[in-house]
Amino acid sequence: MKKLFALVLALAMVLALAACGGGDSGNAGSTGGDTQTTEPAGSGDTQTTEPAGDDTTPAGETMNITLITMDQMDVHWVKLEKAARAKVEELQAAGKDINYSWLAPEKKDNAQQIAQIETAINDGADAIIISVNDSTACNDALQAALDKGIKLIYVDATASLEASATFATDNYAAGAQAGEAMKGYLADAGLTEGTIGLVSAQAGVQSCIDRVDGFVSAFEGTGFTMSEVQYSDGDAVKAQELTNALINDGVIAVYGANDGATTGAGNATKEANSNGNSIICVGFDNSSSNRGLVRDGSLLAFMAQNPNVMGEKSIEAAVALLEGEALSETQVDTGVSVVTIDNVDQFED
Repeated sequence: MKKLFALVLALAMVLALAACGGGDSGNAGSTGGDTQTTEPAGSGDTQTTEPAGDDTTPAGETMNITLITMDQMDVHWVKLEKAARAKVEELQAAGKDINYSWLAPEKKDNAQQIAQIETAINDGADAIIISVNDSTACNDALQAALDKGIKLIYVDATASLEASATFATDNYAAGAQAGEAMKGYLADAGLTEGTIGLVSAQAGVQSCIDRVDGFVSAFEGTGFTMSEVQYSDGDAVKAQELTNALINDGVIAVYGANDGATTGAGNATKEANSNGNSIICVGFDNSSSNRGLVRDGSLLAFMAQNPNVMGEKSIEAAVALLEGEALSETQVDTGVSVVTIDNVDQFED
């Protein structure tokens, strides 16, 4: 009996020790309280994220539109940008969520314009509206934009890549109009032969190439010849120097293919004619300087584009495309008018 009693007592002690060990396991498992702490924290993280998502504009609702022009100084681009900004403000007032920006080199520069395309891409542009300095120089940067799904719209001057839409003057036809105007003034002066000086902006600018080619086409089969094209980079002072050299070389008339070229040519003509010459000058683009030259007779006519139409229509097209709409027109000729002393007052800003 004593042996049995001792055996039972020993078994009871083992069971007691096992029970104590189980209690230790339960205490170790109390780190499950950490699990309770983690779960509310996780829930808290979710609750914090969800309101933040509610405060963020859903993807695609904000339309990021960037306008990139050839430069900042030409009044043509200033007018185009002003019209674009006014259209953006009008659409914003109507409830459109648009983030708009304007980028432009101080002066025409391909490298700077490429850098600005890259800036627009990196800043999350949904649409780029651009007038390229050169028809091919920006192609790689523009292709990178297209590869990211960015909508591409041209104003005034195009690259060789296909875009969703183009709003521009038919520059060849406008140049031909300028040529016909020049022919009329030459005929009035009794001139049937001689050399006409050509002053443009920058080599490679397709719009100016077309304006010069169109102008020259008007003189096919006549007795007039053309000078080599002089490039002023759109700078009026440089254009005036180039025109002075052309006049010294004996040209009887001068054609300016953009605003700066026309202003410089007109100023050179004004100076030459005040010294007894009779140089005829016709040009391009509406600006206060060119209107003044028309009024004093130094510039007989200039072709006035419609940069306001380009600016307005390009913004409308960008918004339509970003909202998934199809455009009724993708190649829009924004037109020109021939401005002379007879109608110059109608073209005040």
